[in-house]
Amino acid sequence: MTRYYITQKETDIRKTRNKLDEHKVRQVRYERKKEKSKRRLTALDKKETWSLEKKAKVRKVLDKVYMSSDEEGADGGLVSQPPSWESDTFQKVKEILDSKYLDICSTRSKSLLLKRTRGVKKNKDTPDVPEDSKWLIQA
Repeated sequence: MTRYYITQKETDIRKTRNKLDEHKVRQVRYERKKEKSKRRLTALDKKETWSLEKKAKVRKVLDKVYMSSDEEGADGGLVSQPPSWESDTFQKVKEILDSKYLDICSTRSKSLLLKRTRGVKKNKDTPDVPEDSKWLIQA
């Protein structure tokens, strides 16, 4: 019950500072990235042709920080805007995992997923990545 009142207080503060809409947009982006990461991790677990080493290497970088943001498109779907620092290898891995997720997904679940199209690359600062994960950064 206390969480409800804290949330109401935070909402009131955001309203007075005119930050409520900005917060909602930020939360939507966060949730989309979180879901995208979760779907790809599920697909990675089901990927039987990859070695355990490759799965471990990919699992390290399937974090929300490295996911591209999705914006609402004109056709009701989502437009994925990959970051400018993303390597071709990382892009290919994500495509494979997305395809695998659609393969293991039920027909009903597929119908609930929004259609995604690939948009133009978005200029973003390169994130800090561990030395063994430099393969996801474009050279």
